[in-house]
Amino acid sequence: MQIQTHRFNGANLSQLNAQIQQLQTKDPAQLAICFGNYRSIELLSRAQGLQDIAEQWLAGSSCQGCADNQGLNNHSSYSASVMLFKDPKGAFGVASADLSAAPGKRAALALEQAMSNAGKPHELPNLIWCLQAPGQEELILASFKAVVGDAVPIFGGSTADDTVTGDWLQFDGVTLFGNGLVVAVFYASTGISSFFSCGYSEVSLLGRVTEVQGRELIALDQLPAAQRYRQAVAQISSQQLVAGNVLKESTFCPIGRKIEHADVPLYLLSHPAFITEHQSLQLFSEVYPGDLLYLMQGDRNQLINRAAEVCSTALKSLRFKYDCEAAGALVVFCGGCMLAVKSELDLVQAAIEQALGSIPFLITFTFGEQGSFVDGSNRHGNLMISAVMFGASDEQL
Repeated sequence: MQIQTHRFNGANLSQLNAQIQQLQTKDPAQLAICFGNYRSIELLSRAQGLQDIAEQWLAGSSCQGCADNQGLNNHSSYSASVMLFKDPKGAFGVASADLSAAPGKRAALALEQAMSNAGKPHELPNLIWCLQAPGQEELILASFKAVVGDAVPIFGGSTADDTVTGDWLQFDGVTLFGNGLVVAVFYASTGISSFFSCGYSEVSLLGRVTEVQGRELIALDQLPAAQRYRQAVAQISSQQLVAGNVLKESTFCPIGRKIEHADVPLYLLSHPAFITEHQSLQLFSEVYPGDLLYLMQGDRNQLINRAAEVCSTALKSLRFKYDCEAAGALVVFCGGCMLAVKSELDLVQAAIEQALGSIPFLITFTFGEQGSFVDGSNRHGNLMISAVMFGASDEQL
C-alpha cells in the first residue's frame, strides 16, 4: 500500500480549486480520507476535480481542525488534511447514507454497497472505517454486524464541530450530509493492524445500571445515577457538580465499563454530558441494564502520552503479525480529550511522530470513537483513542 498526506488551506473556493488542481494526476488514488474543520469540509463539497485526485472519498468535520505528520493543522478557518491510498493489488469501496430515517437499515445497505463498489460484494474486507453524525453509533455497529458478523474490525470516529452545537458534516465526494454516514471498506494486499484504548485508570465502582433510557442513565443500584456520580467525583476532586452541562468538568472523570480479556481489564468509556434536574446523567454513548459502571480518572500527562503509546502498540502489532513496516496511520483522538489538553496539543502530535517515525499519518478529533478491542468486539465509546496501521508493500521497503 502507498500512502501520502497533503493539506488544503484555501480560504475560498478558487484557492481550494487551485490547490486541488496541483494534486490532480492521470493516476488518481483509489481512496481519499479527509478531515478538517466545519468550514473546510463544506468548502470541499463545492470543489471541482476531486475525482482526479481520488476515485472515492470519505471526509468529515473534526473538532477545531486536525493534525498530520506535518504538525497541527488548525491555524486556519479552512484547515483540512487528506490522506491518499493506493494499493494496485487491493481494493477499496465507499458508500454513504442519510440517517434521518431508518438509520439501521440504511447503514446496513451502505456497507453492502461499499463492498459492492469495491468489486467484492460477497467477500469480507480486512477493515471497515466509518464516519457518521453523533447519536446512533451503537445502532450502526449492530447493523454492520448483521452484514459481516464479528470477523471484521470496525474503526472510525463520529464527526465533530468546533463548539458542540451540531454543525458536523459528512461528505462522500459527491453528497454533503449533516446527519449522515460514510463508510469505507478496505481489501488490502498488505497487513493492517489496530489498537483501541482509553487513557484513564479505574478509581471506584459506581454501581450497577438498574434504569436507563437510551443515553440517559437514570439509576444505579436503584438510586439516582447523578447522585452516585457526584458523590464519587467529590471524593477525588474539589469539584461540586451541579445540574446542567458537565462536559468540561467530567472530561477527567468519565464513566467506564470493564471488559475482561485474558484476565486483563479493558475499559470502554462514556462521557457524562449533562446532569438533569431529576439527577439522571445524559451520556454520549449507551450503557445497558445490568452493566457495572466505574468511576475513571485521567490527567493531562496521561492524555498527552497515551496517543503515542496506542500508535506504538499498533505499529509493533503490524511488525509482529505481518513482518512489515507501516506505510501510514489513521489516528482517532477524542475531541473532548483534545479540548482538555489543547494548549499541549503540539506535544501529542510530536509524540505520535516520534513513535511512528517518518511515515504519513492523519489525526481526527471526534465526538465519539469506534474501534475493535483485542477481544475482537467492535464497540462505540467516548474519550477513546485508536490507531490503524497500514502495511507497506515490498516495493516501498
